[in-house]
Amino acid sequence: MIGVCYPDKYAVEETFQLLKVPWEWYAGGHQYDVVIARKADVDGYTDNLIDLEGNDCFKKISMLLNTGEPHLHEPVCEMLLDKLRQDLKKYTLLVEIPPVPFGHPYLVALTHDVDVTSVRECRILTAGYAAYQCFRQGNFRAGLRLACARLGIGSDPWVLFLRWKTLESELGVRSTFFFVPKKDDPGVRAHQYRPVRYDIDRDTLNRLTRDGWEVGVHGLDNWADAEAGKRERDTVGNEAAGNRTHWLLFDEKSWSLLEQAGYSYDTTFGYNDDAGFRAGTLQAYRPDGTDNLLELPLHIQDIGLFGKSCWAPAAGGWEKMPCLHLSESGAAGRCNRILDFAGRYGGAVTFLWHYENITPPKDWSGLYKDLVNRAKTDGAWVTTAGNVVAWFRMRRQARISCTHGDGMITISTENIPTGGSLPPLTLRIHVPDNRQVTANTGYLRQKEYIDILLTKKTITVSFP
Repeated sequence: MIGVCYPDKYAVEETFQLLKVPWEWYAGGHQYDVVIARKADVDGYTDNLIDLEGNDCFKKISMLLNTGEPHLHEPVCEMLLDKLRQDLKKYTLLVEIPPVPFGHPYLVALTHDVDVTSVRECRILTAGYAAYQCFRQGNFRAGLRLACARLGIGSDPWVLFLRWKTLESELGVRSTFFFVPKKDDPGVRAHQYRPVRYDIDRDTLNRLTRDGWEVGVHGLDNWADAEAGKRERDTVGNEAAGNRTHWLLFDEKSWSLLEQAGYSYDTTFGYNDDAGFRAGTLQAYRPDGTDNLLELPLHIQDIGLFGKSCWAPAAGGWEKMPCLHLSESGAAGRCNRILDFAGRYGGAVTFLWHYENITPPKDWSGLYKDLVNRAKTDGAWVTTAGNVVAWFRMRRQARISCTHGDGMITISTENIPTGGSLPPLTLRIHVPDNRQVTANTGYLRQKEYIDILLTKKTITVSFP
C-alpha cells in the first residue's frame, strides 16, 4: 500500500484521480510499501520514502490545474505524474486505472463554437471584409458569393450545419456545438465586438442532438454570475450540460459559479493565442472549490493556430494579442506534437474549430480532417466533449484495491459499470522485468505492463 502524508487534501486527492492507483492517508505504525511525504512530516518513519522536500509534485500539479500557465507546450502534470509513477514502481507492484479506454491510446473531444450562423445576419462591414479576404486569396467566386448572399441574392455560404454533419459523418465521428444564448449582447465586462447576431433555433438544436451531436452553452455572463448561467443554460436547453465561455472569459470564481448554475462540465481553460497545455494536463479534472464540475482543458484552437490576433482582457480594458499565424504545415506540426504527447501519456486532446472556419475565407477544414484521421488511425476514441467527460467521470468513480500473495496479486474492484455506450476502463499492471504472467481474464501485453479489460469484480494475476 502507498501511504501519503500531506496538508493539502485537495492536491493529494486530485493527483490520485489523475494517477489512479490505490493509496491511503498515512497512519503511524502502519506498514507501507512506500510513503509519500516531506521527511520532516513523518518523523520516525524509516522505511521507503518519496521525499517531497524540494520536489513537491502535489503543489505543482494543483497550481497548474487551478491557475494554469501561459504558453505551456508540454503536459507538465503528466510528466510529473510519470516521474511519480516510476518512483513508485521501485517499491511496489503498481496497479492503476490509466486515462485511456481499453484498446485506445487516447481520446479526442471535437468541439465547435458557434459565433455566426449565416452571412445575412452579419454586419455589412463584416461580410464585406470576408469577401475582400476571399478576393485577396484569389477566390473571386467565393468572395462574390459572400457579397451577394449578404445582399439577399443566392444561397448563404455560412449556413453550415448540414455541411458539418456531412463532413463528420464521413469521418465517422460526432462533435459538440456551443451556442451563444443571447444575441446583440456583449455580456459583462466584455468588448463591444463580442456580441453575436443570431437567435437560438430550437429546430437546429433538436436535429443535432437527434442525430448524435451534442449542444452546449457558449456562455456570455455565466463565468461571472450564477443566476445568468442558469438563464443561459435554460435558453440553450436542459440537454446542455457543458459550457465554453465566449472569448474564453474566465476568472478564479468561474468554476464555482458554473457549478452553482448546474453545469456538469466546462471546457474554457485554454489559449486564444496559442496551442498547448494551459492547465498542464490531458485529463478532465475537478477544480479546487467544486464538488461535481469537471474541467476538460482546451488544447487546440483554429484561431490560435492561424489567426493574426485576438482580443484579450488587460489592466486598462482590452488589447490585441498576437496569435501564432502559422502556415497549414506549421499548424499541423504543432497539433501533431500534442497528439504525440497524448499517445505517450494517454488522456484527451480537445479541439476547437469554429463553426464558420470550414469555408472561405477561413477554410481550415483540410487540417481538421487530417487531424481527425490521424487520431483515428492511432486508434483514439474520437467523440463529443460530453462523452469524454462522462468517460472520465466513470473512471473517477471506479475503485480498486490489491491483495498480494505468494507469486500472485488479487485486484478487487468497485463501481465498475458494465454495458452502456462508453468504452470500458483499463486495468494496468506494471510487470517488472518483463516477467511472464497468467490472469483469470484476457489481457494485452506491452513491454513493461499488461492491460486488462476492467469489467470483473475480482481479477487475479499470477507470476509463475
